[in-house]
Amino acid sequence: MHRTKATASVPQPVHELRRFGDVMDELLDALVELEQRAYEASDHYDTGPWQRENFVRALPGKRELSLIATVSGRPAGFLIASRRPDGAHVHRVATDPRHRRAGVASGLLAAFLARNPGVVTLVCDPGNRPALALYERAGFRVTGTTPEGKLSLATGATPHRCPLPERKT
Repeated sequence: MHRTKATASVPQPVHELRRFGDVMDELLDALVELEQRAYEASDHYDTGPWQRENFVRALPGKRELSLIATVSGRPAGFLIASRRPDGAHVHRVATDPRHRRAGVASGLLAAFLARNPGVVTLVCDPGNRPALALYERAGFRVTGTTPEGKLSLATGATPHRCPLPERKT
């Protein structure tokens, strides 16, 4: 499939990155709504979408480390993280389905990793191939599995030989 001139000339919305702590009160309801839309549009999300309590739960460094991508003042995506003794942990990355394929998640990850040069960890469903590809492009490598069967990933890690499930077609 190739782009036509009409498709190629449509500008992508420009997103602005903001710290979670700076916009949490202002955008909390919109973030909860974005999370619900992302959950409904995904085949490999957690057992349920995050609720308000998840966003406001205090974690070390969460308000400073976490980033929100906005378009015209409205959230297009977010990355929620916290500080760990050996670096940082990404708890959640989500893009509003209306803004997918516009570089929102990759922009959030790139900005986060540039600001946090230590080891960064996250957990991902092994069936979520688009997310795994995104994380691999960002420099994450599989380091193991969780007791729930999710993949543990980290930056700066030596790749772990953990076979991914066969792709179902």
